[in-house]
Amino acid sequence: MVERVGLVEAASLAVPDLYYEFEHDGRTGGRFAREIDRFVERAVLEGVESVGDVTTEVVAAFCAEAVQGRDGSWRIPAASTRRTRRAALRWLFRWLRHEGICVVDPTIDVKVSEEAGSGPRPLTDVEVAECRLMSDRRLSQTRLPACWALAEATLTTGEMSRLVVGDVDLVSGTVDAPGLSRGPVARTVELTGWGAEALARRVEELFGDGGEELTPVVYRSGRSLNGGGATAGQAINRILTYAGLGDDPSATAKSVIAWRARKAFEQDGRIEAVARLVGSSSLDATARLIGLDWTVGP
Repeated sequence: MVERVGLVEAASLAVPDLYYEFEHDGRTGGRFAREIDRFVERAVLEGVESVGDVTTEVVAAFCAEAVQGRDGSWRIPAASTRRTRRAALRWLFRWLRHEGICVVDPTIDVKVSEEAGSGPRPLTDVEVAECRLMSDRRLSQTRLPACWALAEATLTTGEMSRLVVGDVDLVSGTVDAPGLSRGPVARTVELTGWGAEALARRVEELFGDGGEELTPVVYRSGRSLNGGGATAGQAINRILTYAGLGDDPSATAKSVIAWRARKAFEQDGRIEAVARLVGSSSLDATARLIGLDWTVGP
């Protein structure tokens, strides 16, 4: 049986392809490789010999394994660490299924309990890298990567439905976000490097199909704008599900915007600049978006 292939051997075959898939994000590729190595080492020590011996319980135990702090004490890993471990193993078993080495994926039913929260959270860099990979898994598909690229540029799904080709400037790598009457204000935002490449492919495809400056970027015309927003939202949710985040209620389309906003705040520390980036008129709402507690004590 294919699932009797040794776990050590299977992982050694998979890891080179891991670096290839994440060639534009070596940091995530390296993190996944380290987590896979740690998982294999731990599993072998527990008596797991073949791919078929890996169960949901084995995966769950690894994801929840305690981490050692700088002071030498051991503690429960943060939810972000558990999600990274699970994402790495989901990549591994997705590769093994594709290669016919296994049939059952033991990572599917592994849940990651979240810390208490009141809404969407910023995605982590690792999660964004995995979502990029999942959006682009079909090279002939340009709409899903384009939706993700626009979310990374802080556009809401409602704004995506109003965006036309003429709003995209591939030379400067920017997009004129249209804003919403009850939402973000209109603004010009910079695409990420990955996002610029994804949107360039989308625009090229649209022009190749006879598109023009007023052609919608992410959904087919003939529907209401609200319908277009729902379509964009479904696209983002599909990508999150492909990346293994479909069971995480704190991971939504807003989480992508929060990730970009958080990155911007980490770079210059100015909440006002972040508010302009996301088109918000409220500094308090912007702070909540990125999980920043900026209340000043007495």
